Amino acid sequence: MKKRAPWLKLIMVLTYLFLFAPIIVVMVMSFNTSQYGTLPFVFTTGWYQRLLSGVGLGKATWLSIWFSLLVTLAGSLVGILTSLGLRRMPETWARRFISWLNLAVIIPWLVLGIALLMIFNFVGLGRSYTGMFLGNFVCVLPYVVMLVYPALLALDKNVEYAARTLGASPRRTLVTIVLPALLPAILTSSLMAFMVCFNNFVIQYYLAPFGIRTLPMEIYNLVRVGYKPDINALATIMILVSVSLVLLVNRLGYGSKKGFF
Repeated sequence: MKKRAPWLKLIMVLTYLFLFAPIIVVMVMSFNTSQYGTLPFVFTTGWYQRLLSGVGLGKATWLSIWFSLLVTLAGSLVGILTSLGLRRMPETWARRFISWLNLAVIIPWLVLGIALLMIFNFVGLGRSYTGMFLGNFVCVLPYVVMLVYPALLALDKNVEYAARTLGASPRRTLVTIVLPALLPAILTSSLMAFMVCFNNFVIQYYLAPFGIRTLPMEIYNLVRVGYKPDINALATIMILVSVSLVLLVNRLGYGSKKGFF
């Protein structure tokens, strides 16, 4: 076995430090009493209390959470149904549809946001909750299909044929055979859809109703004015929740029987 060069390990360590050191600093400073993130360090949980009490970023955080959940639910449902429909289509047409669907990923969100705003103004929706919902839905749907459809193609159709031969209806086959097999892909795509919607500043900036600020918009406005220490607390919570969700999905076995961790 060849020995690995020590400098490769050093580069790896430095790379991870470069990536994660700022995140660790933010998490540590979320427990610091200083309003400007400076030393000396004095432990406090006041910024979390301020955040959870709904003052400052709290209102925008809850708005983004429930809104992202609604978009994720709709995107996951339509994405699963779309994947099931693509499986029944001829392969040529399915590939064309996937290519068209991926345009929402390839086209910059800046262009997509302006285009959607123009369309919504033309049909009378304008800047509204409905327009913001549809705009984010357009952004998350391709991610769901791109994760669910390949997992659906990988399923053994013989299992479904066997269930149908034994008398199971198409609906029962879908509920008892197909959906449980797709569960890891569905959870992964739902997590991706939630994070895309939750962090989608551009689409929300163009389509949100006047006076309504989601979390990305609120952070953008606060950063322009000055530093707010409860942003550190919010960032820490978001990091812990994101890592927990990724670990949960991996534990459920997406990609391997035992997951990645």
